[in-house]
Amino acid sequence: MSKTALITGASGGIGSAVAKRFHTKGFRLILIDMDTGKLEAMAAQYPGATVHKLDLRDNSAVASFCTEVIEHGEFIDVAVINAGMMLIGDVGDTPRQAMLDLLQVNLVSAALFVQSFAARMSAAGRGHIMATVSMGGIVSVKGSATYSASKFGLRGLLWGLKDELSSKGVHVTGIYPAGVDTPMLRHEAMCGGSALNFLGVPVSADDVAKAYETALDRPQLEVYVPYSESIMGRVGGAFPWLMGKLHPLLTNRGEAGRRKYLKKIGVL
Repeated sequence: MSKTALITGASGGIGSAVAKRFHTKGFRLILIDMDTGKLEAMAAQYPGATVHKLDLRDNSAVASFCTEVIEHGEFIDVAVINAGMMLIGDVGDTPRQAMLDLLQVNLVSAALFVQSFAARMSAAGRGHIMATVSMGGIVSVKGSATYSASKFGLRGLLWGLKDELSSKGVHVTGIYPAGVDTPMLRHEAMCGGSALNFLGVPVSADDVAKAYETALDRPQLEVYVPYSESIMGRVGGAFPWLMGKLHPLLTNRGEAGRRKYLKKIGVL
């Protein structure tokens, strides 16, 4: 009998790449996103897949989905909590509703999904909860503080959850990409997003999906994509004052990387 994987943010760059790899591994897919057209096109590629249009900004809709589908529906073997939003700009200049929407999508809805999966999987004694976090969940820089707050929270949730579920046969994994070549990164590149996203060469969505596949076969709490770029981020996370001192230097290097990236995608 084939296993089932649920993916939020399924029609985005990372979500669609994960769906492709998991389908190849024999999983039946449950795909969640806002764009019904894209979801149905994906489902046509993956026989047996089901789709759900769900607005993760709607707390009551998310809670109902978690109760009906995750807790009382068919057993789902792997959860991929991948949906996310990005805000660019200083906290004081951010519209209040935009901040609330980001926190709702990136953290609150993710936490509700995780809670329901934790209960269902621990009762079954099996399962794997996985989430796309970000290097922004390890180090925060000006201009992306709200985004990092949501990802710091998600990292903390996964960290503690692992210790709750490890004795119950349930695995927990966070995937931590640096810059990923997706529409979200292109928006950041062109609209003043943090230059630190471009310190290294952005990885592909499939690089992140491959990390998911690797973690599925060899479960671990945190997987960095690429590992080399995680070293500086984790040092910065351990010494928050250090990033402020290094920020001007890193920004200069990052801006050079941004220009290379914009040339690569044909904007410059």
